[in-house]
Amino acid sequence: MPNEQTSVPLFASGEVLTAANMNISAGTGVPVFATTVTRDAAFGGASEKVLAEGQLCYLSASNIVQYYDGATWATVGPSTSISTAIFNETQASGTNGGSSVATTFTKRVLNTTVVNNITGCSIASSVITLPAGSYVVNASAPCYESNLFKIRLQNTTDSTTAALGTSEYDGSSAVQTRGILSGFFTIAGNKNFELQHYVSTARANLGFGNPTSIASVSEVYTTIQIDKVA
Repeated sequence: MPNEQTSVPLFASGEVLTAANMNISAGTGVPVFATTVTRDAAFGGASEKVLAEGQLCYLSASNIVQYYDGATWATVGPSTSISTAIFNETQASGTNGGSSVATTFTKRVLNTTVVNNITGCSIASSVITLPAGSYVVNASAPCYESNLFKIRLQNTTDSTTAALGTSEYDGSSAVQTRGILSGFFTIAGNKNFELQHYVSTARANLGFGNPTSIASVSEVYTTIQIDKVA
């Protein structure tokens, strides 16, 4: 790439500046490096600028802008570090979502992995294990004839609620709606999570989902997407 450089020069008093010297900064406005290796090698050497808080750079290999906060480089442009896991409950056509249980938070079934590229993330018996990091979560779960209801993402390792869903009501007469959840949380180590559902009135068999029963088309009930952002 024409704008890439390997150093950030520091000029001395009385030094003659060439057109090439001036064109390095005039051509970009901020230093452009191929990779973090050439970035890190460009500061602090002989006749080079000392790296300090507020320094900007552009990395052409990953197409990101970064700034130095006094201790480390942080990305301010498009991030390539986000990883995602999506799990849901998938059942055969005509299979209902199961019975709802009154006045208690009940673990929802998550039996299908749509994608999981979060290193250290796993799922077993509808329990999601996540490694240390910061996460954005979005989830929803259906409810049928169970009156008042709410979903939550529960950190069962620490017995804390990571994200709380919307307050919902579906009545008690042939109505199905969905609880919706979105949130952000940070954990310092491996933790286990359950997507849980509270209803005020129990409904046998169909409480956690009434099937559409389309021939050869799977039923999908609870779904959750987790994005690891840091």
